[in-house]
Amino acid sequence: MPSRSSVSQFFAIRAQWLVWLCALGGLTAPLSRALPTNHVSWLQWLVELAAHWQWVYATVGAVAMGLVAWTLRRRAWWLAVPALVVAGSFVWQPATLPPAAEPGAASAKVLKVSTANLNLDTTDFTPLRQWLASADAPDVVFLQEFTELAQRALDDDTAIAAHYPHRLAVKQSDPFGLAILSRHPLADAKVLQPATDLDTLRLRATLLWNGQPVHLSALHPMPPISSAFAQARDKTLEDEARHLAQAGGLSVMAGDLNTTPWALGLWAAEPAQMRRAGPAMPTWPNAWGWLSGLPLDHVLASQGWQLVEAHTGPDLGSDHRPMVVRLVAQ
Repeated sequence: MPSRSSVSQFFAIRAQWLVWLCALGGLTAPLSRALPTNHVSWLQWLVELAAHWQWVYATVGAVAMGLVAWTLRRRAWWLAVPALVVAGSFVWQPATLPPAAEPGAASAKVLKVSTANLNLDTTDFTPLRQWLASADAPDVVFLQEFTELAQRALDDDTAIAAHYPHRLAVKQSDPFGLAILSRHPLADAKVLQPATDLDTLRLRATLLWNGQPVHLSALHPMPPISSAFAQARDKTLEDEARHLAQAGGLSVMAGDLNTTPWALGLWAAEPAQMRRAGPAMPTWPNAWGWLSGLPLDHVLASQGWQLVEAHTGPDLGSDHRPMVVRLVAQ
């Protein structure tokens, strides 16, 4: 029968390997942004796929470091190196909106925005209908994977019709149907059909809110299943961010962007002064209604906004959790 010390050594050695593997995973984030996409796009793409999983590296790495520290005691000083590497990826992310104090309860200056991927295979929209008909419902909702079934479920609900009298919706039988639901009037609605096989549908509209326009962009680019799709996704994000910057004033861009803060995509929106509304909250996959690994669903907003609050929304029966943010104009 093996002794207690040999068992501890067995786990300690494997935990040390895990620590360094997680540190290597943490390094994929800066490396994916440093590699050129025009010469070695396939390599950049492969590194980026690994870079998305920083929450996993941090969680597994923390457990492994704890095990190593417990078994090695004072000889575990070297853990500071991989710990700094893994933590560094969470520090070096695209900029977020500045925080704002909680306004008064009666304030009408807060805009509550949500984005939710409904999942193409969803047939029961009861959780969605209950959420959108509740007092906690957002002012503006961006929906992805919007199908005919989803549209029918919303059209048949009088409470939702009363909550969201203003809509721009394009239902599709593939995963790229989109919708914008709003309590406030929408103007200048525009549907941008895909220009190439690498592109997906986009929606644009102007929200008339508190006497001022808010320019909206809804999108759901292709997932990075190849380097070509990853580059097309990044170009879409860059183009939409530039469009909103040219429009001027307040703007919001939201959707399942199929990227994380550790890849190129969200960094591409930075030159146009679009900022993430909230930290990197995992929203996919929605396992058991609470466990997720990748922050794929994002709300980006122009510099005229401040962030009051950001959190994930209720379980809608989809493989994604909604992202909900509350914004206040400066």
